[in-house]
Parts: sequence; structure tokens; C-alpha cells
Amino acid sequence: MQFKIDARDQYTVITPEKGSLDASLAADLAEQCQLLAGKGSKNFLVDLEHCQDVGTDFLNPFIELSSACYEREQSFVLTNPPADMIRIIKEEDAIDLLNYAPTIAEAADIICMEILERDLLAE
Repeated sequence: MQFKIDARDQYTVITPEKGSLDASLAADLAEQCQLLAGKGSKNFLVDLEHCQDVGTDFLNPFIELSSACYEREQSFVLTNPPADMIRIIKEEDAIDLLNYAPTIAEAADIICMEILERDLLAE
């Protein structure tokens, strides 16, 4: 899977260049997050603008990836979600298990708030 990577001050934007939102993408993203974490990235914003096809098997692998990031005190937020992704998340009552926002700016705000929260809890 090809990704466009854009490192910013507080987070890294990962944009899959094409593909479906499915378990395979989750596995590739997990590998990419691990690689980037090894280079110092701690917070990940995944832009799904090019992933309009949604597989039925995406939800659990994405929840596992998100949970793994949060266990390592990293942020993981999806943006530009396809309508089918939101529908499946709501149908499966998983709305509290994945962070997603309609725009990159809103996703970045979520990450910044999580960074502040972690800093406050660490004091």
C-alpha cells in the first residue's frame, strides 16, 4: 500500500493513496504507524479521502489499531470518513471506540486536545 506522509509539529498525516477501507488497510496502517513511531512520531491523523470503498471487515482491525495506539499514549484519528464507514460504526454501536472527524482541521483539534489531556494527567 502506498501512503503519502506529511509530518507536522504535533502529528503525522497518513494518506492512503488508493484502496478500500478494510482489514488489509488496517494492517498496512499498523505497520506504517509502527515505522513512524520508531522515527519519533507519536500522533497519527489518517486521511481517508481516497478510500471510498468500505469493506465489511474494516471495523475490528481499525478498533484494534486505535486501541494499540492509545495504549502507547499516541493519538489515532481518522478524517474524511466515507458515509458507509460512519453508517457501519453507528450500526455496530462502536461510536465510542474510534475517533474520527469530518475534516483534517477538526481531526487535528482532537489530537491537540488529547495531547493537552495527557500532559495534564502526567502532572
